[in-house]
Amino acid sequence: MSIQIVLDAPQTPAREASVKSMQLAMAGKGEEWLELFAEDAVVQDPYGRSAFDPEGRGHRGKAAIRKFCAAHIRAGGIGFEIRQTITSGEACVNIGTIVSKRPDCGVQWSEVVNVYEVDAEGRIVLLRSYWDFEAASKTAF
Repeated sequence: MSIQIVLDAPQTPAREASVKSMQLAMAGKGEEWLELFAEDAVVQDPYGRSAFDPEGRGHRGKAAIRKFCAAHIRAGGIGFEIRQTITSGEACVNIGTIVSKRPDCGVQWSEVVNVYEVDAEGRIVLLRSYWDFEAASKTAF
C-alpha cells in the first residue's frame, strides 16, 4: 500500500495532516494519531450511519475520537493506496483504496474518499471518510 502520491504533492497544512494521519494509522500509533486532532474535532468514518456510528453523527470531541481510535487504530490494521490528492484552502481530499485487517484476521477493502480539514494551527477539525460499509463487509476474505 502506498501514500507516495500525497508525499510527492506540494505540501499544505491539510495535506501534511492527512499524511501524518495515514502514517500513524498504518503504524497503529493511536495516541499520536489522536494528537493530530483539535479538541472539538469530528471524525466521520465512514460518513453516515454504520455499525461504527449507528446514529451517523460522527465521533465528536477528543473523548469520542479516543474511543474510535481504541477500537480501530492498531498496527497492521489498515493500509492506503492513494491515487489522487486535491487541496483547497484548509482542506485536503485523498482518493484511493483502503484495506483493513479485522480483529478476526479477515481482510476487507473499499474505495475511499477521505476529507481532512484543519484549523490555523494545522490540527484536524474534520476527518470525513466516504466508503461503503456494507460493500466493504462483502469484500472480506
